[in-house]
Amino acid sequence: MTQPHLRPVETGDLPEYPISSSVRLDSHEFIAWEFKRFLHSEFRYEADHQVKSIWFDLVQQAHEQTPVGTLPVRLERLAGMVKPAVDPILFKGLAEQEFGVLYGWYRCVCDNGDVRLMHDTVTRVAINALSRKELNAARTDGASTQKRLVRLAETLAGMAPAIAMDPAQVRWVDAHIRDAMEADGNKKRTTEQLHAAVQACLEKVCAGFFRKPPK
Repeated sequence: MTQPHLRPVETGDLPEYPISSSVRLDSHEFIAWEFKRFLHSEFRYEADHQVKSIWFDLVQQAHEQTPVGTLPVRLERLAGMVKPAVDPILFKGLAEQEFGVLYGWYRCVCDNGDVRLMHDTVTRVAINALSRKELNAARTDGASTQKRLVRLAETLAGMAPAIAMDPAQVRWVDAHIRDAMEADGNKKRTTEQLHAAVQACLEKVCAGFFRKPPK
């Protein structure tokens, strides 16, 4: 029986791959793996050792492909990706087996129009890795913001102690400075931007902007 990844399919009938071709995982030295699913899979019990070795090699390489988590369709290309390289005729024979080197892989269409191979487990792992990447970036950004606010409060303590003692006012001054930096195109705040933000904050205070409601 011809395996799904080897059958000709119209592009319109293919599922859309969920990860953009512009996304990379270059900073990842490790990827989580659904090892229990693999250990208890029919593929692990039925495929021979040569097939499992090649299959797992391709799974690892998929994380460095474009889009992340996919493989090219051409068998000759896949045979060359395996190291040591596999004879294309041998690779085709191994791919045609029921539990072959492309077990679980099937064709999809990517956002750049390319037709590639995807695997449900590999896709889930890639999406999870990208989510962790975004979470780590958010944590890093949050920590950087907190450090910036602490430094700003220390600076304000010498020129506007009342503002420095109110976290809400410190955050407002910080936002005012960030907006001014973006508008002026500078990467570091200037003395003028700091003073302007403090003056603007004092005017807000006088207008009752930061007044806390009665309990």
